[in-house]
This record gives sequence, C-alpha cells and structure tokens, in this order.
Amino acid sequence: MVLSQLGRSLDNAIRKIRRLPIVDKDAINALIQDLQRSLLSSDVKVELVFQMTENIRKEATRTKLQKARRKDFVIKLVHDELINLLGGKPAPIRIKPGKKNVILLVGIQGSGKTTTIAKLAKYYKSKGFKVATLTTDTWRPGAYEQLVQLSEQVGIKCYGNPNEKNAIKIAIQETKRAINDGNDLIIADTAGRHKEEKELMKEMSVLEEKLKPNEIILVIDGTLGQQAFKQAEAFAQTTNLGSIIVTKLDGTAKGGGALSACAAAKVGIRFIGTGEKIENLEEFESSKFVGTLLGIPDIESLIQKVQEAEVVPDDETVRRMMMGKFTLEDLYIQLTNIKKVGKFKQILSMMGGGNIPDVLKEDAERNLEKWRIVLDSMTHEEKINPKIIKKTRKRRIAIGSGTEYAVINRMLEQYSQMKKFMRRFLQMQKKGKGVPGLPGIPGGKAAADFMKKLGKF
Repeated sequence: MVLSQLGRSLDNAIRKIRRLPIVDKDAINALIQDLQRSLLSSDVKVELVFQMTENIRKEATRTKLQKARRKDFVIKLVHDELINLLGGKPAPIRIKPGKKNVILLVGIQGSGKTTTIAKLAKYYKSKGFKVATLTTDTWRPGAYEQLVQLSEQVGIKCYGNPNEKNAIKIAIQETKRAINDGNDLIIADTAGRHKEEKELMKEMSVLEEKLKPNEIILVIDGTLGQQAFKQAEAFAQTTNLGSIIVTKLDGTAKGGGALSACAAAKVGIRFIGTGEKIENLEEFESSKFVGTLLGIPDIESLIQKVQEAEVVPDDETVRRMMMGKFTLEDLYIQLTNIKKVGKFKQILSMMGGGNIPDVLKEDAERNLEKWRIVLDSMTHEEKINPKIIKKTRKRRIAIGSGTEYAVINRMLEQYSQMKKFMRRFLQMQKKGKGVPGLPGIPGGKAAADFMKKLGKF
C-alpha cells in the first residue's frame, strides 16, 4: 500500500476508537496524540498537523451527539480533515476532447518530471487524445534525448530543439509545430528549478504567459520531506497551479511532505506515481485514498480492476464452482488473470487487508507464482481431473516445474481446501457477504485467514 507506514499508524489509531464502548474526552485526546505522532513521523508539516488535530478536537468535543453515534462522527472528522489536507475537492478536469490542449509540468530538479510526462502521455493516449511531448529544458544535459526515448516507448512524437538555448523560443515554436502536425494535447516539460533560483522561476512565469496552458501541474517527489511545503508554496505564488502529481510513492517514502505540498499549493493531487515503469501512474481519488489509510476497504476500485482484467469467471465456471467442481484448469485461469490485476498484496490492501503483515502478503504472492509454474507443467487432462495425478505423474511435474516432489503434494492438498473455499465464498457472495466479483477471496477477518492458509504452502 502507498504510504503503508502512515496507513498502519492511522489504522491502529482508528481501531482503538472503534473498540471503545464510549468515546469520551480522554479517548479523543488519546486519538489526537496518536494522529499527531503518525503524521509528524511521516513528515507532514508541524503547523498543519496541529491545525488539523485541533479542528478535530474542537468539533469532537463541542458537537452534541448520542453516545452510539459519536464514534462514527469522530472517525468521519478524521477522514474529512485528511481530505482537506489533500486539497479538498478534486481539481476540475481542464483537458477538453476536440480542442487544442497544453499541459505544463513544473517542479524542482530530480522530482521525476520527465518520466512523469511519458506516463501522462500514455494515460491520455489511452483516452483517445493525439498526444505529443515537448521539452523546454535547456539546462539539464540529455533532457531532450531522454524525453525522445520515453516518447518513442509510448509511440508518440517528441518536439524540441537541442540546439536552441532560449526556452521561451523553443516553447512557442515547437508548440505551434506540434499543433500544426495535428496533435490535440501537448505535454510540456520544463527545467527543474528551486524556489531560490529567481531567474528560472521568472522563466516559468513567462512560459505560462506565452503557452497559456490548460493546466499547470506541480510534480512533487514523495520522498522530499517537510521542505516540500516551501517548494510548493513558491511554485503556487509564481504560477497558476491546477493540480499535483506525487512521484516515488512505491518505496519507503514517508509521503507526508507531499500531503503538506497540497496544503501549501491549495490544489489537490491528480495522479500518483507508484513505480518507474511508464504504466505506473494511478488516478488519485482523495476519499478512497484516505479510506485506505484509515483501514476502510476500497472495494469499488478492486471490482473495477478485476473486471478490467476479466478475472470474473463465466457462468459455466461459476455453476461448476457452486457444485464443488472447481478444477486445476479453473485455478490456473484464475491465477493467470489475478496476475493481470496486479500484486496480490495490492489487491489485499484494496480489500482492507492493510493490517496483514507485508511478509505474509509476500509469502502468498510467491505461493501463487509457484502454483502457476507447477500448473504450467501439467497436462490438460491432469488439470481437469486431478485425481489421476499419482506418484509417476507427480515426479514428472516436479522435474518439469523445477520444484521439489513434496511441493506437488502440498499444492494438491491446498487445492482441495481452496475448492471448498470457492464454493463457500461463492455462496456467501450470493448472499452479499463476500467480495463481489472475486470468487474465493473474502474480505475482513476471512481475508486474513485465507492469507494464513496460503502462507503455509
């Protein structure tokens, strides 16, 4: 999960509140201390933390409610204050199909702007735009060549002039050329600049004036820390920022600086970068993001991902599962499709499994991959009728898959248990109790039990 350390801390704080029979003044004060500790350790700006928690304290103590409702009210206060910290309502969409659009990316050097441009280009290309990239960075050696290479990976053209040293001239001439070539969305890179670099900040302001972009996006490094607030504040004072993209949130980034940047710039996050690959860009929805941090399952996103990957089995497969006739062939198809959805631990995070230790999730990930490799070494007949897999066949499968003989036995034992799980949870799903659209994988406590069984394999 993105910001997993902060998520675990906030989730634990909320769990304490949920377990209490009543939420009184002492409970609220204890929650405030937990929130402050969690946010400060994640590099959220000190003043923002105290302002946010003071707002929660005032509302929680002065609002008159029945005891039974106070718990939910306090949790909602935390949710809403975190949303406000992230810029409040989502930024309006300023890119219009059928029009000529320009997006200008700004940020300090090393924030990941150039790679992010390629990610954005891929995203908008998939939405039907004819996209081109443009670099106005005349300071960093190889900036033009890097964007050309990344653009080629996306299958689009990159505009620029490596022989020209005037960024304003490049921006005007190359944008005009890109539009004349029939592109309806130009995503422009700029030189990385620090708030103290006055000339570069002035150049950025002139670029905005000349290009009149539909949107200026600030790219913030998720590992930047508390200095992110001042940097974001300087960019917001110089240009008309429309939104933020936070990069490098795939590792151990505390990420609190990025949250502070939203408050400083007074705009929301539009995308987050969750890896180095061009496809590692996710649309950002503050309510879902905060819900995940607080341990509230994001089932809607999971269902969407599952449907996009066609993980939902067909009616015939469902019918056979309900009758307990789930074959190894069915298992193989479902495991292959789960790989399309993403990392198994990411799927569990969306289901509210954020409190399951990462090491257990990673064990399950490896086990699923082991299963897939073993199943690859089986014949179609063996997958359809596992009962025929005796000693000789097991030995052949073990050699073909490069696994130990004993692993085959354990996999078949686990398959038998999963077969029972599949039937049980499909029946629960029909009653509205399981995880919709993902047979065999329950939510809540059952998800943890399911993980423990996988972890034993």
